[in-house]
Parts: sequence; structure tokens; C-alpha cells
Amino acid sequence: MKKFVSVLLCLLCALPAAACKKEAPAPRIWLIEPSSTAAETEIRQMVRHFNSNALISFVPAEELSVRLNAAIEKDDAPDVFMLYADSIPDLAEKEKLADLGDRLRVSKVKADELSDSARRACVYQGKTRGVPIFTDVYMLATNRALVSAPPDSAEKLMSVCGELKTKQISSFEKLTPEKQSVLFEALLYSHGGKMLNGRKTKLEFTSEEGKAALENCAELLKSASDKPDSTGMGEAAFSVLTMRERAQNAERYPDSEITLSSLFGLERLQTVALGMSKQSKNQKQAFELLEFLQTETDKLSALYKRYSAKKNIEPLSTDDADAIRNLYQASPAPALCGYESLVKTYIPAAIEKAGKGVNTTDALNEAAEDASDNIWKGKRE
Repeated sequence: MKKFVSVLLCLLCALPAAACKKEAPAPRIWLIEPSSTAAETEIRQMVRHFNSNALISFVPAEELSVRLNAAIEKDDAPDVFMLYADSIPDLAEKEKLADLGDRLRVSKVKADELSDSARRACVYQGKTRGVPIFTDVYMLATNRALVSAPPDSAEKLMSVCGELKTKQISSFEKLTPEKQSVLFEALLYSHGGKMLNGRKTKLEFTSEEGKAALENCAELLKSASDKPDSTGMGEAAFSVLTMRERAQNAERYPDSEITLSSLFGLERLQTVALGMSKQSKNQKQAFELLEFLQTETDKLSALYKRYSAKKNIEPLSTDDADAIRNLYQASPAPALCGYESLVKTYIPAAIEKAGKGVNTTDALNEAAEDASDNIWKGKRE
């Protein structure tokens, strides 16, 4: 009897241990939706060949930030995910991103093989929060059927758009809020102004240069089209496009001649990175998946038709050769918490108000006041 009781007690004691050994849930991966179902299938097969348990979801690029933030707020973030590097500071401040620094030092991902600017876009407060896989740069797109040569200054752009207005031709196609902000920053830069001071402790666009840039931007967008693809369709003269977007336009509108040129000296990267959730139940397995995806960058770049974030960036076509130089010179957005809100919400709101006749100084001051609480919640120093 005693022997039976001893065996029973041993079994009862072993039950909690067995429960603790329950396998971690299958790793979840969120990737940007590629342009074709064939590419989607190939990516899915590639990942599952590496880890047959991986659960992959494809998210439309324009919905990525919103859906990722919503999942993170519910503590339901995927283990590994693509994200835009501009959103890294906010997610890092919320302590939602794993620090990849120690892992990268012993992984197959080598920092010296990555584009320096794209790599810097993934660092916040000295910690590596992501690994860049794709990179691109915002540029001024000109439809040569409507304008003979791309304007090389803000003054020339204003003059050309004034002439187009008399012919009832739209200046710009419909721009997203982020692209409106990029245009504003380019105009600000051309007037000798800056968005932030050198130490990134103060917003600087509330200035005479900022007023001039806001007036220019509001005037340009007053005669903008209400359709996002108007430049490619020959109904608008200009747009702000990345090189990949220009290539897409060429595929959709083969008869249109769209030329890319620098945004008056402003070169701003758009970088897609791989991040890893700090709350992942199996950090080792999650990092192995991240490492695998990053080492497959060349294949992924081809499937997504994007530019690899490696140090030596190859043009996707001969049309891109000149534009690649701008990509090499481009820099990431400031590593500021709240910068994404600034360019998605507050600057576009100021442009809209200025276009409706609100005093430019008031519009800029309101944008700066609304943005400041967000911007400075991330302490840099």
C-alpha cells in the first residue's frame, strides 16, 4: 500500500511539471502583402520549409501600421513582423519591440552588409530594434508629357504650377498625408528652414521659413487632383513617389513618361524592417525566423519588386540608375518618438487649414503645440 501511495504522489507531483512543458504556440508572422498571389504562395512555402509550424499573414502595405498598433495594444502582436522604420521609436517607447543587438552580434545578419542609412533607421536610443530588408527614397515625379523638364527649385515648381493652373491642369495628384509632409519639408528645406533643431529638442518649422513653405504647399495643393493616380494617367503634372511606386506607375501606364528628380535637396528614406515582439513566448524561435527572412532579402526583394537594404543596391531597371544615387545619399527620418504622428496628422492638418485661409503662423503654432506632447515623450538624452 505504501508503495502504491508513493507512486501516486510521484505522479501527482509530476503533473505540474508536465503542464509546464506544454509546447509554445506556433510562431506568427505578419508580412506586407506582395503584388501577386504567386509571390505570396512562394513566400509562404519558403517560410514553412524553414519552420513548418509558422503561421503567416499578409497585410496590405497601407494598413500595416494601423493593424500592427491595434494588435500591439491588445497584447496580440505577432512574433515577427514587417514594419516601417519611422514607427520604431513609438513602439520602442511602449516596450513592444525586442532589442536585437546581442542576438545580431552572433547571427548571420552582418551589419557591414547593410546600407548605413537603412540600418540607422532601425536604431533607437542606441538599441537595434529592427533589421532593414527593403529601402526606398521619396522623390519628385514629373509627367514629361505635361512639363518639359523637372523643376530644379521650389520657385520653379511654383511658377510651373501657376502656368498649369491657367490651362486647368492639376498641379499634383492626390497625396497621402505622409507625402504632403514630405513635400512641406522639402519646401521648408529649400527656404533654408528645418523641421527640428540640431539636438532634436525643439520643433523649428514655426519660423518665417516655415510660413513660406506652408504657404507654398497650401497653394500647390489647392489645384491638386482628387485622384491618387492622376500623374500616371496624364491628368496631373507632379507627384511625390518612391522609386518602386514610379515603377508601378510605368507598369500601369506604359505610355506615360514619368521622371524622378530630387525633392530640392531633401532625401528621405522609406525603410521597411523586420521587428520582433518583446512579448513573444519563444524568443529563440522568433529570432531564428527573423534571421532566416533577413538572410533571404535578395529573394524577397525580387518577389516584392523592392530595393534590398544591403550596402550595394542594384537598380531594378535601367531607368532607376540615376535615382539610385539619391537613395545612397538619403537619410532616415529623425529617430523621434511621435515623428510619425507629426507627419501623418499635424503637418497635413496645418496644410489643410492654410489652404482654407487660416493664418499660416497660427496653423504652424497649433501643429507644433499638438505635436509636442507626442514628440517629447521619447527622451533622447
